[in-house]
Amino acid sequence: MTRRTQPAHLPQVQAHETRLDDLDDTTLTLPPAGLVLGSGQAGALVVRLFRSDPVRICVVSRGQLAQLVAYRAIAVGAHVTVVTDAVAAWGRLVSAVPRGPSWLTVLPTGARVSATGSLARPSLVIDATRDHQALPRWEQGDWQTFMSVQTDLEPSDEQRLRSSDLLIAQRVEPAAADVARRGFGLARDRAGWLTQMPPDVVAVAAAGQLAFGQLGLSGMEQRLFGDR
Repeated sequence: MTRRTQPAHLPQVQAHETRLDDLDDTTLTLPPAGLVLGSGQAGALVVRLFRSDPVRICVVSRGQLAQLVAYRAIAVGAHVTVVTDAVAAWGRLVSAVPRGPSWLTVLPTGARVSATGSLARPSLVIDATRDHQALPRWEQGDWQTFMSVQTDLEPSDEQRLRSSDLLIAQRVEPAAADVARRGFGLARDRAGWLTQMPPDVVAVAAAGQLAFGQLGLSGMEQRLFGDR
């Protein structure tokens, strides 16, 4: 069967000649690249979730923040693998994404993770287990992000935070905020805001940096995660 070729429709644009010297004061603002988590005073709160090198992320939330990140990662074309102690807790997300192994795989604790990533189809591995050993660092490949999920931060987590690229968190207790401050080298006054965030605000920390944004849920996301 031959594919029918559709005629090309080219826009009619008038030609205009510009000299290089005329562009000295010209600026170009491009839209943010990455996964949008929310909106802040400086615009969209965007994280580069996938990179050519492996990425390690820690998510701290008592709610469904990890599932929201997974849902948005699928929306940008990633394959998501979840290893969890509570497979049933991910059932609503499973029912919301397209069927087939190319989008979402949910595995019980102890299962072997065989997912790999590529530029065309990056991989997100979510470790929602108690021991956070679902994917050893030496097994993590290019275009693959490993995200550990927990409800709180303990002093013993500080060293693991130091080896993470990002922290994504909702409101935490003062002791947990202090662990995050030490783990990412945050200013004490900025880290204090981690204990005062409203429920619909998310924080993203990198080495020495901390940003906040308001989660804006779509209608589908509100149905999936808004009441839990």
